[in-house]
Amino acid sequence: MAGMKTLINRTGNDLKVTLIVRKGDRPEGNAGSVDVRLAAGPDEASGEDGSRRVVTYGDDVDIYLNGIETTLISKGAAMGKREVVVERGSAFDDQLNTNDTIEFLYDGHQVLVSASNSDDKPFTYASEQ
Repeated sequence: MAGMKTLINRTGNDLKVTLIVRKGDRPEGNAGSVDVRLAAGPDEASGEDGSRRVVTYGDDVDIYLNGIETTLISKGAAMGKREVVVERGSAFDDQLNTNDTIEFLYDGHQVLVSASNSDDKPFTYASEQ
């Protein structure tokens, strides 16, 4: 079964994301990539929210991600970033491959990548429970 992730653009800008698929379970090889365009937010005319997409990648054997490339369009310029796994079990490898949701944020300088599982509950203080 192929891998699947929910990608969410919270940058406020249009974003192109390339998921780099790992060949097998070792990060030395790539098995291709999947390009996804995420809108800055919902389309005002149609109401369709293009800032969130469920994406399938790989196949029965190549089920892991090896990296992510992002290109953000802001103020007439494109800003690119590429992050690649070099060691299996690293923090970035775990972030990509043990979570089902990847969110993208923009801090005014770079695109930040955050991952979580959709069944994770947000942290709450004891006084809020």
